[in-house]
Amino acid sequence: MKIKNLTYALSAAFGLIGPALFLRNINLSDWGMLIVELGFSLWLLSPFVLIALAVRSDRFSAIGALIATILAGLFGAWFYTELTFHFYTRSDAQDAIAMLFVAAYQHAIILLTLGLASIVGWLQTRRK
Repeated sequence: MKIKNLTYALSAAFGLIGPALFLRNINLSDWGMLIVELGFSLWLLSPFVLIALAVRSDRFSAIGALIATILAGLFGAWFYTELTFHFYTRSDAQDAIAMLFVAAYQHAIILLTLGLASIVGWLQTRRK
């Protein structure tokens, strides 16, 4: 399987975990908040859209994008399931806000990993 296709598939799989667990925790009967909840779901999906755009642009290493997908995806999956099912923590009123910050951490993981992969690739081409 090509690395790009694997990265796209993992991005899709990991990208659906956050919005699915977020929508599980909210009250969908309140129609007034539907636009806000949809916006939050898109925010939780945005790190993996960033990876898909990075893979498509060919400016970034496909291996670096795959590593970024795995790191950010596993971090997000663990954190979202912890905030939803509380394996090690207690339920708190700030769980929903913590869910929204996971996407910011995922963005940071992705940008740092892609940046590091770009620097390593640049150093390797410069060395030749």
